[in-house]
Amino acid sequence: MHFDPEQLRVFSALMTEGSTSRASLELRTSRSNVRRIWQNLEEQLGESLFLTRDNGETEPTTAARRLDREMNSLLEEVRRFEATIRKIHQNGRVLRLGADRNLFNTGHFGRIFNTLRHDPRFRISFLEVGADEGKAAVESGACDLLFSIEGVPGRRLESRELPPMALDVACFRDREDPSPVQPEELSNWSWSLATITGENRALDTLNRIRKSGGGEGHLCSQHHFMRWAENAKSAEEDAVVCVRPVSFRRLPQVTFLPLGVEASYPLNVSYLKQHPYEFLETMVGHVDRALKSPENGLRSSES
Repeated sequence: MHFDPEQLRVFSALMTEGSTSRASLELRTSRSNVRRIWQNLEEQLGESLFLTRDNGETEPTTAARRLDREMNSLLEEVRRFEATIRKIHQNGRVLRLGADRNLFNTGHFGRIFNTLRHDPRFRISFLEVGADEGKAAVESGACDLLFSIEGVPGRRLESRELPPMALDVACFRDREDPSPVQPEELSNWSWSLATITGENRALDTLNRIRKSGGGEGHLCSQHHFMRWAENAKSAEEDAVVCVRPVSFRRLPQVTFLPLGVEASYPLNVSYLKQHPYEFLETMVGHVDRALKSPENGLRSSES
């Protein structure tokens, strides 16, 4: 009888983990896929291999224990392979966060990253995902959580809104007043809005600042903003409205002050509805609470 490697891996995982949920988590696949492969193996053998209890735990049958003994050497190879993978990820399973590079470089995303990396179950990694690649990246499993401004629609995807990214005003370091910059003050300056989103949404945000008394202003790229921040005093602009970068401490010649107007960039997170990490929704809720927390707010953590 022929056994394919996937059947052996599922059988070994069920014997080791004792539940389809833990086996699917270990194999980075869905519980339904584990059950399908398990049932196909039972059909090939003509015998039942596992019994499912009310609490979801699986118990190997006599046939499963016999198969385990008879295929001990082969299964041992499979288990050694799995142990090698676990050793590579000895600090926890990998949780892949996807986002556009501009979003990744904001303090808002830095707060999300730091919140998740304290979870002992995971090693956190980052994947740069372009605006038109989001859906494919999530559905293919390239990233587990995708953070974006526009959101990612799809029947297989779940999307949730997170606290929006507040806007700051980057201006010269020699400004002594630490209070928020009001729109009326912007109207006396030459200023730009650094965009990390699509042009339509960026223009809408720009117009909201203008209508609040901020004067004209214009859009600039994130790259332009960083070049300006490195040599602000020699630039034509007096200030740039932006989402505070995570690396702002590397820009000693610029100070960041809150913008005194209700204008911000929204933030969404998307993930598969049926994901091997079945507690992603709980983790997203944890991130949401951390971003809203007044004692650990984004402003105070970056000041």
